Amino acid sequence: MAKVEVVDGNLSIAMKKFTRIMSETRKTARNYTFYLRPGLKAKEKQKMAARHKAKRRYYY
Repeated sequence: MAKVEVVDGNLSIAMKKFTRIMSETRKTARNYTFYLRPGLKAKEKQKMAARHKAKRRYYY
């Protein structure tokens, strides 16, 4: 489990750091759960990039 310290009572900043650390941990773990051929891995990477780009579009 990730550990984040709250500094000067800034709970929101600590929660953002924790969320970022946990998302990175999940991404790393997902890479090792099963084997994908290099071609399929590239396609999955493109799909994830398209999802991320679509998500970001709605925030701006």
